[in-house]
Amino acid sequence: MNAVLSIVIPTFRRKESLQRLLRRLLDQEGVSSEIIVVDQNPPGYLGDILSASSSIRHLILPEPNASNARNRGFMASTGQHILFIDDDLVPAADFCRNALDVFGLYPGINAFSPLVYNAEGRELALQQAASKRIAPPEKDNSGPFQITDTISAAIFFRRAYFEKTGGFDPLLFEFAKTAEDQEFFLRMRKRGMDLYFVPFVEIYHDEGIPGGCELRTADYWVSREKCMKSWAYRRRIHHTPPGGLGATDLFQLARSGFLNREVLSAGVKEIAKQVALLRKSIGVSGKFLQDKLDYYLPAERIDHLRTVIGNQQQNK
Repeated sequence: MNAVLSIVIPTFRRKESLQRLLRRLLDQEGVSSEIIVVDQNPPGYLGDILSASSSIRHLILPEPNASNARNRGFMASTGQHILFIDDDLVPAADFCRNALDVFGLYPGINAFSPLVYNAEGRELALQQAASKRIAPPEKDNSGPFQITDTISAAIFFRRAYFEKTGGFDPLLFEFAKTAEDQEFFLRMRKRGMDLYFVPFVEIYHDEGIPGGCELRTADYWVSREKCMKSWAYRRRIHHTPPGGLGATDLFQLARSGFLNREVLSAGVKEIAKQVALLRKSIGVSGKFLQDKLDYYLPAERIDHLRTVIGNQQQNK
């Protein structure tokens, strides 16, 4: 196999799981790859973890930002195919080879998510992916199918296709610290770009590992605020013109925030707290964007990768 796979690993506050991932990636069978670790930790945090192999490239970011880390890792890469992978995943030895085979077998697939499963099992992960399937629905989900969105824990791209996405939004992550991948996949759909799910390429997600953004282990209200801030921000930057919120946006935010069965069944006090948190998120998102709207104009040509290039040139 001649195609080179560039593997970009944003890492933050994890050592053991990163070391395990690197071992697994270095042992991949039948793949020519370059591994790029984007280190968002304090100086020296990773110690000698990265010194074991000269084939691992080490990029350092002074400020943790998952979007910026992926973008910079991509711009430093050279492969025809790209894998963005989180530092708490555990690939089998044939994971990368199976993924590259997909690009050869299916020329129409330019971006896809493998089956990322956790301790709850593969079947649940498959059901979750099938719930996001783009019509027509089929009973047989054994082959690749198009989906609306996915998580960014592991995602493959042809290089030229990822460039057309414009990359991940670093300002969104700076503001909300989560859900930058959902805005990214929304932007792909708006640009007429396809995302596939491939159930026969699979990888285990070790969600018991601490570190990262800790959204899974943080206090409920801390996580809830991050999510609401991300929802409000996403609605604002995809509004026409960017920055505002229309009636439809406010209704959808209300549905996500409190007009749903889970919150409405929790009682009046719970509803009031959710409403207050949503109002706060809407307000702070507007203030954050006040002097940043030019960054999102024109909306159809948003290119966060070009921003990465500009920053790199300024730093030379």
